[in-house]
Amino acid sequence: MPRVGDTRAKILEVAEAEFAAEGYAGAHLQKIAEQVGVRKTALYYYFESKAALYTAVLESMLEAFESAVGAVLDAEEPPDRKLESLAARINDVLAQNPNYGRILFRVFVDPQPQEANHVLPVVQRVVARVLLFYKSGADAGAFRRISSRHFFLSAFGAMLFHYAAPSFGARLFGIPDVFTSDAVSWRRDEVIKLLRDGVRARPDEDA
Repeated sequence: MPRVGDTRAKILEVAEAEFAAEGYAGAHLQKIAEQVGVRKTALYYYFESKAALYTAVLESMLEAFESAVGAVLDAEEPPDRKLESLAARINDVLAQNPNYGRILFRVFVDPQPQEANHVLPVVQRVVARVLLFYKSGADAGAFRRISSRHFFLSAFGAMLFHYAAPSFGARLFGIPDVFTSDAVSWRRDEVIKLLRDGVRARPDEDA
């Protein structure tokens, strides 16, 4: 008989894929239950509602991003090195968890259940840390004085869209899959170069 923890983990794994593919509105608990191998009513033993299950998926995903961002920004490194490490870590979180890109994209464009507001503080903390990091880097003379909010949208959007629309990216680059190790490394290197060249302070610009 499966252990409670194993069944809960399996439910989250299947639900993550379902929410990535169908969004919150289009996901069906019956389909999730069938893939897990339990009755639909059994899901309510672990999660009281579809919204609660969705929120649990978001919490797990956002914890991964918060941990990655925190590990980079807490390190004792110069701003330019942190920028490269931050791009690399976010790229790798998205690459190692193929459903994350599509779920995050849907979070930003699809109507969300009220229960999902529970995870907003995590989002706010992560965004605030990145904005402060960029502003501090600009104040230190390492980065160009551009809007930290535009920096966040541009940088995160570039990393997110690539993994949220993998079929488009694969066709664009002429590769079978953006999630292969070679493709992930290629994308990581290109994003780092793009960000480094785009935001690094230039001697001919006013401080």
